[in-house]
Amino acid sequence: MTQIRLSDRLAALGESETLAVDARVQELTRQGHDVVNLSAGQPDFDTPEFVRRAATEAMNAGQTRYTPAGGTPALREAAATFFRDLFGVPAEPATTVVTCGAKHALYDCMMALLQPGDEVLIPVPYWVTYPEQVRLVGGVAVPVPPARGLRVTPEDLEAVRTDRTRVLLFNSPNNPTGTVYPAVEVEAIARWCVDRDVVLVSDEIYNRLVFDGEACVSPASLGDEMAARTLTVNGVSKSHAMTGWRIGLLTGPRDLMTAIARFQGQTTGNASSVSQAAALAALTGPTDGIDVMRDAYRRRRDLAVERLRAMPGVEIDPPGGAFYAFPRMAEAVAALGGSKALAAHLVEEGVALVPGGAFGADEHLRLSFACSDERLAEGLDRLERALARLASGSVHER
Repeated sequence: MTQIRLSDRLAALGESETLAVDARVQELTRQGHDVVNLSAGQPDFDTPEFVRRAATEAMNAGQTRYTPAGGTPALREAAATFFRDLFGVPAEPATTVVTCGAKHALYDCMMALLQPGDEVLIPVPYWVTYPEQVRLVGGVAVPVPPARGLRVTPEDLEAVRTDRTRVLLFNSPNNPTGTVYPAVEVEAIARWCVDRDVVLVSDEIYNRLVFDGEACVSPASLGDEMAARTLTVNGVSKSHAMTGWRIGLLTGPRDLMTAIARFQGQTTGNASSVSQAAALAALTGPTDGIDVMRDAYRRRRDLAVERLRAMPGVEIDPPGGAFYAFPRMAEAVAALGGSKALAAHLVEEGVALVPGGAFGADEHLRLSFACSDERLAEGLDRLERALARLASGSVHER
């Protein structure tokens, strides 16, 4: 039987560790085991009722046909207003593109910016998909470890820059750490990009989920020089609990956005017309649902940080946004030979976290608090017991 050869680019494509953990959770659940899933990268809230109603009305009105590849005029206008009014990013409908989720927007950016061999600087820890998308289009992913803490500086970036450096992929609030870069640090990174002629792709999908009054600064808002070299990615998936609707928003220089809309016309075509109607309602409707989610995440963040700090061998920096904590568990990781092995062990103990190695930081695990207060507390109980058993040399049998 003839075997069809898989392309090199897909043969080299890594598996998503977040999806792998979730698959194991689902398998154990089907077997009748109770696993507290603290690996989820999506809100545990329902999409707001007014958004769902807008989708139903759109379907009933016959809005189920193709739209322009870059999105409906109404949604592009609302998205441009969203970028401008909330975050100071200079955007117009013609410089804004609607994509099939923020992940798709990021891939669009890589396709538009990179030639084979171009280097993309990716601060560590990073979202698992960033390096793989860079490699898919022939670029070179260059991890940038911070000299201190969980935030990179211009000095860290300069230490790895070469004459092939083309793009900095920046993410604040950060997945997996929840770190929010202070304004002064964003400004310093933006100045470095201008001085070094580096394009900045800013992933801001969590910037409406920020705690404690922190300011979430968009690099493109820092003057014309920076706006001219920044592509800003956002969406409604995290802020409106719309992950499955697959709507991303992208804005940047006009020539790049025109090219990206043309690229979408030859690949995905438009994002779902019904989802676009729902996203339009989300961007133009009430925001009290966002406040409710943010308050819940802040409460859960406080619970998770308090509990994690009390666990021997665990270190945690309180996240300033998103819905993740990124505890360092160096001793437990070392005991089992890596964060992937520790995460696999914890799943069997009844609690699921994502290994930090998937994010470029192997001494850590990612814990999501996008779950109910009760399940979070139970998951933290199980984590504490599992770590204690590991430290004592006792292994729990399921």
